[in-house]
Amino acid sequence: MNEELLSKDPLNKIISKSKGDSTIRYITFNVNGVKTIFNYHPWNQLKNNKDFNTLFNLLQADIITLQELKLTETSLQQQMSQLVHLSDYKSFISIPVTKKGYSGVGLFIRNPKSNENKKHRKHLTVIKAEEGITGWLPSSSSSSSSSANKIPYRESANNIGGYTDIEKLPGLHLDSEGRCVCVELADNTVIFAVYCPANSQCTYEGELFRLTFIKLLLQRCYNLVKLYPKKKIVIMGDINIAIDMIDHAETIELGIKENLLKPSFRGHNFEVLNYENCVSFRTATEARKLLNKYVIRSIWQDLKNEKNPNQKEREKEEPFLYDTTRLVQGRRMKMYTVWNTLTNARQINHGSRIDLILFSDEKMVQRISNADIWPFLMGSDHCPVFTDCDMSDEDDDEDEDEDEDENEDGNKTGVDLIEQPKLSFEAKNHFKINKVRDITSFFGSKRQKLQ
Repeated sequence: MNEELLSKDPLNKIISKSKGDSTIRYITFNVNGVKTIFNYHPWNQLKNNKDFNTLFNLLQADIITLQELKLTETSLQQQMSQLVHLSDYKSFISIPVTKKGYSGVGLFIRNPKSNENKKHRKHLTVIKAEEGITGWLPSSSSSSSSSANKIPYRESANNIGGYTDIEKLPGLHLDSEGRCVCVELADNTVIFAVYCPANSQCTYEGELFRLTFIKLLLQRCYNLVKLYPKKKIVIMGDINIAIDMIDHAETIELGIKENLLKPSFRGHNFEVLNYENCVSFRTATEARKLLNKYVIRSIWQDLKNEKNPNQKEREKEEPFLYDTTRLVQGRRMKMYTVWNTLTNARQINHGSRIDLILFSDEKMVQRISNADIWPFLMGSDHCPVFTDCDMSDEDDDEDEDEDEDENEDGNKTGVDLIEQPKLSFEAKNHFKINKVRDITSFFGSKRQKLQ
């Protein structure tokens, strides 16, 4: 039945990976509650109900993050077979400490196949995993059973690194809402799967929390690439910030209505016609200004910056993140990833683009074969976003050198690291969820002998 779904709308619109298992597919999807996604077509047609393992495989996902899980630890226990014990994926899940059934982020990494090239298996081998962005949450690997006595990630001997100088109590508060999962792979890729705050209530406290979160996230990523040049950063998730004006339908509609903007159906033309306004939009809010400080600009915006001799002086920290969707799709208009469900805005494609996959490494960027949105896939007020990275053309000599080296922390990261180490933050270990088997399975072998 699942094979039949692949040949039918909408799953037949999903483009296959160009190099098969040699292509790493990154996907981000804000599901707005894991309990509801299977009420929608085509997920309600799956052979096994609420089967995330099959869902991920149908999307051809290698590395996928889901946001707004809206789970409690109790409900996670109840859904363990759907989210925690997946046959083809390792699960890393962060849920809120205080706000129950709110927020929540999951990161799922495909288990490398035994017949895959050893060189490519590194790209899916998790060697470190942490919860949060500040490093102040207690490490799951600590031997103490009491949270108060557990060692924070940032003080652990085998941490991921790059931490900012935030104090412990503010750090714990910032990481209390289940908004980030961070893993490091054997190929030195560090992935931040995030659900950034939106401050929907428009409060002063909410905006301060939002700005602090995005600032520390970006600063930590910047620290990692500066301190450890071999590490490659991937930020993927619901960032809750539209980078450019062409990513925000409401601003465009209002500007045209008030004769402040000139309309155009082509993104490049629109930005040329409304150049000053488009450049101003990038710094119109503090959150957007922060993000654009680190995301590499387009050609049109750089033209203006070349005329400003103080630009480099004002930017002490260089932009280092590539917006992978824009790199492939250019200045395409109406490429929205979230819509207001109360106004049926999705039907007329009136939304914003706030779900992003950002790369820091130029070599990874050069290997991007495809990147786009999947607005035809239902199940949430957001749609999935994907980026394909072909690893088949890696430099063999360079790869062999890396295989013999240690990473920045002195840990072996070569292709001989086939077996993934036991990770205390892996969901089944972190939440101490044992796999429950159907009672009839215990009598299977005896039944066969009797026959």
